[in-house]
Amino acid sequence: MSSKSESELEDLQSKSVELQDNSSSDSFSNIKNGAPSHVMMASSPAESDLSELNVRKDSYVELLRGHENQTLSSVTDSTSSAVRVTINDCDGWQTTSVTLTTTALRRCKQQVLKPYSWLLTFISWKAFGRESISPNKCGWQFLNVFYPACIVALLWYTYVYEVIACQWKLNVRTDTQKTPEIVVGPAMPIFPSNGTNTTVATFTAISENGNIMINANNRTDYTILTPACEHIVTTYVIPNLLHFVAFVMGYFYFRVQENEQLYALMEKVFLQATPMLGRVTPQAQMIKKLRIFLAFGALWVVLTLGLQVLFLTVFGINRQNTTLAHTGLPWQWALFGIEMLGIMVLNSVNCAVIVNYATQCEMLIFYVKGITTRLQEKSVDLKAAMKDILTVRHSIGSLNGPMAQMTSLAVVRFSELTVIGVSILILNEDNEAKIWVYRSVFPMVWAIMVVFPLVQAARMNTVCSKFKQIALETRIFGYQNSSQLELDSFLVFVGHTRLRAKLFHIPVRASYLIGFLVLTLFILLLLFQTSSIGPASQIF
Repeated sequence: MSSKSESELEDLQSKSVELQDNSSSDSFSNIKNGAPSHVMMASSPAESDLSELNVRKDSYVELLRGHENQTLSSVTDSTSSAVRVTINDCDGWQTTSVTLTTTALRRCKQQVLKPYSWLLTFISWKAFGRESISPNKCGWQFLNVFYPACIVALLWYTYVYEVIACQWKLNVRTDTQKTPEIVVGPAMPIFPSNGTNTTVATFTAISENGNIMINANNRTDYTILTPACEHIVTTYVIPNLLHFVAFVMGYFYFRVQENEQLYALMEKVFLQATPMLGRVTPQAQMIKKLRIFLAFGALWVVLTLGLQVLFLTVFGINRQNTTLAHTGLPWQWALFGIEMLGIMVLNSVNCAVIVNYATQCEMLIFYVKGITTRLQEKSVDLKAAMKDILTVRHSIGSLNGPMAQMTSLAVVRFSELTVIGVSILILNEDNEAKIWVYRSVFPMVWAIMVVFPLVQAARMNTVCSKFKQIALETRIFGYQNSSQLELDSFLVFVGHTRLRAKLFHIPVRASYLIGFLVLTLFILLLLFQTSSIGPASQIF
């Protein structure tokens, strides 16, 4: 029963009591004076008012009783119903903002974090059954021990196979020359020890400079014996060792420590974007970019597998190394199939590292742009802005930790393959079309993954440098009602706060990258013009 209805009912009761007193007194006076009955009835208006009030009183009583019955029935239904009713005590715009942010985070988790989690599970950086009801079952525990051991064994198999098979044919001295021509000599009789006459075809593979490479007898399935691999340590051992170090670091970072830095940063960025950047629209753009990064990483892994198929098409499986040539063709195909699976795992590790680093850079760029926009609009207090800048500094410091170190190791490997590929492309003297196609595609595949993290780090450092420009503008033109002391404090604070993304413990700046690129191009131009590299007959 509401308080308003109770007060109205009390007023009606008091009025009815007064009218009853008045009507009784009026009737008594009329009887005393000897007035007729119809006069008495007409002369007592209080009685009609009393009857009207009684009707209104009865209606209010019925209304209150109905309200009580409805309340009891609703309480009974809510306690017995299986539907959960939630009451939110929020304002309209706040409720909409919270709902949009929650929906965007859920969507980002489904479309970005979940596929990335599958990638981490594939390379054994995340345990199986982690989100199941009973993750400590014996089956999950056995799989979480057996599967990482298989991944490590597969990686080491790939490392060894690259050395034995002279993977990618990266010998600058020998792999830039033309393929030796096969010269088949005339048939000649040979008298073996059993006394029978047989005819054996003899042939010799002779290179352009006259060096004999093969002298085979009576073979139709001959194999061209390539020279043994050179520069094994610098070409294969050191890059593969760096890759394995990055794999071990990622295993401890994601699986042992269960680091959730990516999701924590994503929550922080999405919550910050809601009140100042138009709510769901920038969040949808961010989700779209992160999905593009994941698709780019998957496409790059497929390109590396395609590069291996192209290598097999150009050089053949029988033209790799004498060690594998003695195993026989079926075994060579079997070993090559296992090596393809190992290459997929190996490059998936690189993909997981590069995509994580680039994604964190992109989210920090989004976060910093939001802070600078609020400062330019003067819609945030300087003290709150300084807290946001400290948050950015903490996030960049976390990014420059193990994730930047793993990315640096991956970039070293990619840079070496790019440099060797460009060198062989420039010095290549084999004019066969498929050779040129392979030598041209090879450095491009690895250069993509060298440039991608460097560009992301340079973009983030460029955006962070805007804080100093904004601090100078606020010092000159003022900011809201801030005093001169507060403006000076903000300027000093921004000047002493270092917001720099680093790779190899070196800040990455766009000016450094552009200067290095221009210098490299001019050096190559000078070498081409002086015929120091490449034959003089080429168009370069």
